[in-house]
Amino acid sequence: MSVLKRTVTVLTVAVGTVGLTFALSGSAWAGSNGRAWSQAWGRYADAVCDLQFVSYGDHFYLNDNLKDGAGCYATWGTLDYGSGVLYNSNGAGTTVHKNYDFPEGTYLSFKVCVRDNGVVVQETCTEFWGQA
Repeated sequence: MSVLKRTVTVLTVAVGTVGLTFALSGSAWAGSNGRAWSQAWGRYADAVCDLQFVSYGDHFYLNDNLKDGAGCYATWGTLDYGSGVLYNSNGAGTTVHKNYDFPEGTYLSFKVCVRDNGVVVQETCTEFWGQA
């Protein structure tokens, strides 16, 4: 078998395997994952906090990324299934995890901000819209 034929055969098998993997993966591909980072403002650096949404299982992870004496704050909301608030005041390098159960296809939004001494610093907030 020539090198060219062997290369084409290997590539065909690889593409078929990847396609089959996506086809069999089920609901893991049903929603959209998302992540939002706080933005820089005043003495607060960019990405001090971030909120990650993982659609498979509907998990939120609120991360405090920097030792700055401030905590993190996040909100989430849907049109039909309510809203919620998350806080992380555990210090730099920590994560607060919350698991919810949204119906597949639920549209949601979330916002992440720096929270210092119980006050949300609105200028640091960013938002994300996604689908569970």
